[in-house]
This record gives sequence, structure tokens and C-alpha cells, in this order.
Amino acid sequence: MQQARWSGGYGRPLKALAAVAGFLCAVEHVFGASAEDRLPLVVRVEKTYNNAPFDYRIESRVQRPNYVVYRITYPSPVVTQLPQNNNIPAAYYLPRDMKPTDPKRPAVICMHILDGNDELMRMTCSTLASHGIPAIAFKLPYYGERGPAEGPKVMAENPKLLLDALAQGLADIRRTVDLLASRPEVDPAKVGIMGISLGGITAGTAAGIEPRLHRTMMILAGGDVPTIIHHARETRDLSRLLRELPEAERAQVEQVIAEVDPLRHAPALRARALEGRVLMVNAAEDEVIPRPCTEKLAEALGIRQRVTWLEGLGHYTAIAALPQILEQMVNFFSEDLDPSLRVKPAPPATKTPIEVVLRLVQQALGFLTAPPAKGRCHFAELTATIVPQGQKPMEGRLLVVRGSEHKFKIECKLPVVGEVSLGQGDYPWIASAKKVFKGVKNLQGKPGDPLTFAHPAYMTRIQVVNGAVAGAALAPEILDAMVAVAEDTTAQGERLIRLTAKGRNRGELTLVMRPDGNTPQSASFEAPGISGSVQFRQWQIGTVASDQLFEPPAGIPEQAVDVAEVHRVFSAMFNFAMENL
Repeated sequence: MQQARWSGGYGRPLKALAAVAGFLCAVEHVFGASAEDRLPLVVRVEKTYNNAPFDYRIESRVQRPNYVVYRITYPSPVVTQLPQNNNIPAAYYLPRDMKPTDPKRPAVICMHILDGNDELMRMTCSTLASHGIPAIAFKLPYYGERGPAEGPKVMAENPKLLLDALAQGLADIRRTVDLLASRPEVDPAKVGIMGISLGGITAGTAAGIEPRLHRTMMILAGGDVPTIIHHARETRDLSRLLRELPEAERAQVEQVIAEVDPLRHAPALRARALEGRVLMVNAAEDEVIPRPCTEKLAEALGIRQRVTWLEGLGHYTAIAALPQILEQMVNFFSEDLDPSLRVKPAPPATKTPIEVVLRLVQQALGFLTAPPAKGRCHFAELTATIVPQGQKPMEGRLLVVRGSEHKFKIECKLPVVGEVSLGQGDYPWIASAKKVFKGVKNLQGKPGDPLTFAHPAYMTRIQVVNGAVAGAALAPEILDAMVAVAEDTTAQGERLIRLTAKGRNRGELTLVMRPDGNTPQSASFEAPGISGSVQFRQWQIGTVASDQLFEPPAGIPEQAVDVAEVHRVFSAMFNFAMENL
């Protein structure tokens, strides 16, 4: 369906009729049951930041339980020599069951991270839409289908292309504000923006440039971009390129970078920040965005004392706090949402105590037996106190991340052993406080199974246990003869599950669950000769991951070793653990 174009001397009544018809067409598209039958649809936007009207094209529609996703495209206000870069692909998420009589809603632009990962943007957009707030995510210049075959890394090799892309990305955000402000369901005065890492930096700059951005949320971001570029491992190629440029050219590039630094535009955003319309969430141990860079930007905005710090987490391990961050995001942008439109997704069905326990055991086994989908990971962080009978308590910490395609990371702090970490991303590695051993010698392609040399009997045993637990989950009543189960609540109203073993091998396990009733918060246990407690700082299954999460710690001397030797060490450690279990 093509939109009618009106011009000439038909007078105000006809123009008014055209405007009403256009509005009804847009409303019918959003709310009509059969609108998807008329896609693709072209819609005109007349009012723009640069007085240049444009059309956007609604390509397709996908229905989800709590929201609808529209695939749309629209022209970038900047024309480049790469044709595909001149067209912006976006996904627009709308809440389900909207009505034409609803009050207008706030809307949010969600900006992606440096590697262009879509998972986080899908998660933020779907979370917002599920809570009644329209959200849109689009690809920055030279990312995804907008870029050449080699992807956005071409910008790290071409200073002029990088500078042009920075300016174009900000112009694209302003055009996206135009689009949202034209939508019949959106309050044009309540368009906001959020972003993570690079997206957060971009969001801060855009909000300083574009006064129509009502709210801004920056996650894992900061100011003083030159310092970030020369500090972060992720931008080392760009850092090297800048250092190698002739002095005059380098000064020119750095000047342009400074012009798109959030610090440069903080004064224009400060008033909104002081009114509580800017939110910063940062990792206290961020290895990519130095804490002083965050503090410098927060100081310029006048909100240094209001930054949310994720204590004990780094740039990539901050994924552990994703549920809390998403909750903060929803609460922040919902302040502009009419109370009658606020949505609370239906809570998950309450499981019986034994079903909860079996599910947790299955999830724990899944770290070995059930790799997540690509771009996802299982993430657990625990602290424990173990008290062997007649001995002093022993304390430890364990972080385990399981990714797809044999990727993993383990960090532990144990008595006697101290702090050790190991993992596998593009290659296997083992790290202590003094050295990182990288399994890059004789590495051909992907590193493969890290437990190649593990004893087959132990792998079989894990599969047997996993199958037994899965069977018990289908018929949990079979456990009645082995375990007595009791349920209670703590003084704080948390769900408490107590399991007591029957028979000769007496023992007791007490689980305290988080408010959702299905995620563990703490556990204590008693068995012959030993007792202890565990705090579940994080427990997430199938959450979003990035490749950098599986890299070794930075800033430690490195030594290249044979890939097979590292896999032998992994397998020996696994065999030892299984023998003791």
C-alpha cells in the first residue's frame, strides 16, 4: 500500500482530510487485525530535525506472546559511497493489545554494543515492550547488512571512514527520533535512548546533541573517549592506528573524536540529568571503561553520587547483573508511562519444592551436558563456607560460565590453591596471578573439546546422572522414599525448601529461593563429617554472552604453549574432581 501524496490548491479541508486518513492508516496498521496482509507499507514522516521529509517502509511483522516486532527500513540522512550503508534496518517492538484510545506512550531507542551483538538489543527491546513501552533498535553505520563483507572492522583501518561513521551514527539517531515522534502511539515529548558499552557512549553523546531525547540510560559507559580507546583491549587496533598517524593527521582525528565525546556534550545534558532523567549503571571493576572515565562523565552531568555501581563485576561479568539492570531500565522509562498502561508480565507457574530442586540439579548438570545457543551462556557465581568436622572453616569463591561451541570460563579462589582461572574462547588458556598460558601453538581453526583427554567413564557417568534426574523430573513422586521435603518461608518472606535424606546416610539441605521462587539465593547443608553454606550471587541459564567473556585476564605476562597440553591439563583437573565426587 502506498501512501497518498497531497499537494496543489485543494485547500485546507482536503489537507485536513488527508491528515486524518493518514493517521487512520497508521492506526489501522498498528491496531488492525489484518494489517499484516497489507505489508509492505510505506509511511511518510514530514516533521524532521533537518527539515527533510522521508519515507519509512514496514517490511514484516512477527507476533510474540507479549509484543509484536515490525521490521522496518528508512534512509540515513547521510549518503555514503557504500549503497547498503545508506539504508537503516531496524526492529520496532510494540506492546500487545494496544488500543486507539490509549494515552500516548514513551518510546526508547536501544543502541548496540561494539561487536554489533543483537541479543542484548532484542532483550532490552522485548523487555520494554513487554512492560508497555515501544522500543526500536537499529544497526549503526557499517554494521551488519549496512557494512562491507569484512564488517565494521574496516573503520579501525580507515580514520576518515571512522570519523564519517561517527557523525552518521548520530544523524541516524536523530532521524530515528523523527520516526518515533511521528508514530500515533508515541508521545513525541517522551522519546528516550539507552545503550550498553559503545551504545551507552553513543547514547550519551546523542542526548547532548538532540534535545528531544527526554530520558537517557547509559550502561557500562563513560566519557573521555580517547582514554578509553588507548586503554581497552577491544580498541587496540584503533589505538595502534592513531599512534602511527602523522602528527597533524592524528590531531585532526582526535579533534573529531573529541567532538563526539559525551564529555563534550555533557553541559547540554546536565539539566536533564539533574532532573533525574539520566541514569548511569557501571561495573565497579570495569576493565574496558576505566572507572575514572565514568566518574568524569558523571561529574560533568552533576550525578556522580547517583551512579549505580555493580560491585565486584567487570565489563563482561556485568552480564551477571542483567536481570537487575533490566528491572532498573523498565522502572526508569516507565516513569513516563501512564499508570493505566503499565504491564506486569504473568509470573511463572509456581513449582513444587521437589520440582524446584530437580530443576536446579538439571541446570547445574547443564553446565557440562547442555551447551546454550550461540551468543548465550550459563552463568553462576557462588561463595561457599565449608566446615569439615573438627577443622577450621574454609572459604572459597567460584565463577563458572558455559558458552556455546566449547567456550567456557572458570574463576576460583580456594584455600591453599589461591586464585586461578582457566577457560576457552578462540583458544584454551590457564591463568594465575603471574602468567597466562595460551594454548595457541599447533592450533588449527577452533580449539575443539576442552575435555578431549577426560576419562570416558566419567563423561558417561555424568550422562547417566543427567538422565536419571530428567526421569525423576517427569515423575518426582519416586523420590518420596529417599527424601523428606518440607516448605516454609523465612522472616523476610522468602521461599525455604528443606530436604532430609531418609535411610542410613542422613543429611539435610536447606535452600532459600529468590522472590521469583525458582532461582536459588542461598543453601546450607549438614552431612556426616561436614557442614557448610553457599551463597548464590548469580544463577542464570541461557543468558546473553559476548566472546570477550571467555578471554583470559589482561595485563599479565603471556606464554604460548601447545593447545593439546592445555587440554590435557583441563582433562586431568576434571578427572581429579570426578574422582573426589
